[in-house]
Amino acid sequence: MKEYEVLESGFVSIPDSEFEVRAGMLDVEILHSSEVNIIARGRRYGRWWRLKGLTKQHRFSSVDRRQLQSEFELQSRLLIPGVAQAVGFEEIDGLGGCIVEEWVEGRKLSELLQEGKLTKQERRKIIREIIRIVGYIHSRGVAHRNLNPSNIMVRDAGGGVVLNDFGLADTDGYGDDIYSLGVIMKELCPEYGRIAARCTGPAKKRPKDTGKLLKSLDRHDRLPKVIWSISGVAVLVVLGMLAVGYINSLIAVARADQEKILALTELNRHQKQHVTHLADSLTGVINRINRTEDEIKGMDNYSEMRKQAYLATSKKINKTLDDFEKNVFPMFKGQDVAFYDSIVALHKKLQYICNTAYTVKNIPVFKEDDAYIFYDEAIGYYTINFSKYYMVWLAKLRNYKLTEQGQPDLISRAIALDSIVAEEEAKRAEKKKLEQTKESEK
Repeated sequence: MKEYEVLESGFVSIPDSEFEVRAGMLDVEILHSSEVNIIARGRRYGRWWRLKGLTKQHRFSSVDRRQLQSEFELQSRLLIPGVAQAVGFEEIDGLGGCIVEEWVEGRKLSELLQEGKLTKQERRKIIREIIRIVGYIHSRGVAHRNLNPSNIMVRDAGGGVVLNDFGLADTDGYGDDIYSLGVIMKELCPEYGRIAARCTGPAKKRPKDTGKLLKSLDRHDRLPKVIWSISGVAVLVVLGMLAVGYINSLIAVARADQEKILALTELNRHQKQHVTHLADSLTGVINRINRTEDEIKGMDNYSEMRKQAYLATSKKINKTLDDFEKNVFPMFKGQDVAFYDSIVALHKKLQYICNTAYTVKNIPVFKEDDAYIFYDEAIGYYTINFSKYYMVWLAKLRNYKLTEQGQPDLISRAIALDSIVAEEEAKRAEKKKLEQTKESEK
């Protein structure tokens, strides 16, 4: 070796003002080997390059060599930071023909997922970048056909996403990429589960392209805000209507009790007249007294049946809410569509309980005129108790999100305190109502 020759590839100084470019690949190191391919890296011009070649058994196979060249041709079309740039196809000492491409300083997405340190915001950013990159390579007439977390790199500098390993790439098979995006989405962003299911479902129902897939993600991200706004308005309207209905029911109960008192007063007046006119008929007087006692007893029995029916309905409502609290609510970690679907189903169950609370079947002597009063009482009880549970559920979901982001559990404490106050107010109202009922019965 001449004294002016050096081991570093690149431009070197030669005596007599001559210059020479050393383009050899130095420090070649095999990183991974499969049945057909080898992955290595080498240094040239002071930087690292990724080398993809064939194993010794396949190095002289014209089919495998042509496949490797075809991979280079497809990958070299793609000139964006999101795809590892293929700069050449060269003969490398000891490796044979190799694709020479950009060396990406970063980590595989599969490694980051295994660590579990990615935040929700970072995960959403990564999946959107992957979809945009796939959309670009599709626009260039290339389908990757081997998308998975092991073939996706995340740069150390800036966190950009880079796709590599185009060994199965082709000019068709875009539907395969949409399917693979759905599989990656399930693992990377579970909150997009429904969208991912469409991607991995029947081919006819999959998004036609990555643009439509991105629009689906945008709609999903906006949905909780829209639902929260609509729910807030709906709750205010419902509470207002229930308040008016409850007041009207109290007025109706008072009127009914007043009419009963007037009816009893009139009955007593007639009885006194009959006693006066039929003083000589002791038997008649005794019979009238007995009939009056039977009527009073019947009223007591009816009141007791009404009370038992109300208690039975209350227990059914409480059991339904408790079952949802223990068995359904723990499945949710956020205010997603599935959570609100379950809330709608719960509303239907509670509404059914109220609709079937007081019927001729469970109260044979049921008075039809009281049906609306009984129904309003059941609805009022269901609404008040559901509201308490619902506030606590929302607080827990918000608290889960806050604690996941490392914030203090303040909302849950405030909601818990409000729930305790509301429960005490409900108990006082129930006690007052029972006292009024007993007083009216007297």
